[in-house]
Amino acid sequence: MTIKCVVACTNANGGPDLYFVKVKCKQSEYDEGEHYEMAKESAKLEGYEGPFVVFDEIDGPTALFDLFEWSSASVFEA
Repeated sequence: MTIKCVVACTNANGGPDLYFVKVKCKQSEYDEGEHYEMAKESAKLEGYEGPFVVFDEIDGPTALFDLFEWSSASVFEA
């Protein structure tokens, strides 16, 4: 499955930022919350720093997911 995630984090300039990523994971990984860790790992690989707070499209605030054009989002697959 592919799940959209938004990661609240810190950018390279030390400012607050949002990182948008689509995480490919198995249903079992989603059920265990592992997609959150995958989203954090993707943000780290892109140069973002913590602390990290991750929201997904199922449990997160709907308005947050309407802010971004998802066709341009990074895709992370473990």
